[in-house]
Amino acid sequence: MPDTPKPADIVSLPDTPVLRDRMATIIATVCRCEPGPLLDGQAFSAVITQFDSLAILEILLEVETEFHIQTDDMLPLDHATGAQEITSVFPKDLSELIAYMRVVAARVAARQEAGEDTLQALRQARRTAASDAAAAPDAGMPSGAGRAP
Repeated sequence: MPDTPKPADIVSLPDTPVLRDRMATIIATVCRCEPGPLLDGQAFSAVITQFDSLAILEILLEVETEFHIQTDDMLPLDHATGAQEITSVFPKDLSELIAYMRVVAARVAARQEAGEDTLQALRQARRTAASDAAAAPDAGMPSGAGRAP
C-alpha cells in the first residue's frame, strides 16, 4: 500500500520568474558556469563545459533537494535510456527544463491524488468490513468456530 504523501513530499513549484532564477543559480553552482547565459536561453551544452550524464545527475539531485521532485520521476519514462542517451533526451535549456519540471510535478501530484483516493477507499472498505463483522460476529466463520463449547 503506498504511503500517504507528507506535506514535504508534495511538489509545489514557485512562479516561473522565481523558478527560473533559482534553477539558473542551482545549475550555475553545480556545473560551475555563469547563470546569465542560462537565463538568456542559451543551451546547456553551450554554457556548461562538461554537460554530460554526470552534470545532469547533479542537476536532478539538486532539483530533488530544492523542490522535492524525485530524481526517478525526472528521468525518462523509458528506462532503456542509457547514460549516453540521457543527454539527448534531457531538456536543452532552462525554459525546457522548467516546462518539464511542471509536467513532472503535475504527474506526481496526480499520482499522489490517485494514491490518496485509493487509500481512502481502502479505509472505507475496512470500516465497512468492521461494521459488518460487528453486526454479525459469526458471519463467515465455520459453524461452531469462535463459540464457546
